[in-house]
Amino acid sequence: MENTKHRKVQVVVIGGEELNQLLLLQTKKDRDEHWQNVTGSVDEGETFYSAAQRELEEETGIQSELIELNLQFEFRDRWGKDVIEKVFLAKVEESVEVKISEEEHQDFKWVYLNDLTKESFGFESNWKSYTTARDWIEDNN
Repeated sequence: MENTKHRKVQVVVIGGEELNQLLLLQTKKDRDEHWQNVTGSVDEGETFYSAAQRELEEETGIQSELIELNLQFEFRDRWGKDVIEKVFLAKVEESVEVKISEEEHQDFKWVYLNDLTKESFGFESNWKSYTTARDWIEDNN
């Protein structure tokens, strides 16, 4: 039953002059300082889409329309909760200003898509989300 699962979102942020860069956020020391996409929980009464927009703005200061990718993950999180996580894509302008939430992250960087590997991410789901978003852009631009 999907409604008993903890609902989460993941937002892949791709920008740059030719949509050729990915925004990565670095978690704080208490979360192993790994690099990841925007992630967060869906609040009570909130849709996955509106949660993704809110999390994007809270974690990066970016406001953007989103594209829902045909991708979701189901897993058990570090607290033992069953989770369903839906993935979205934000295509942003090259000049977008990033203001990370210092409560959750300690740094950010833009990485050229050609330089990314599975090891660039803390979780395999972030890699899979990135490759799905990259493929969507190649197919739709």
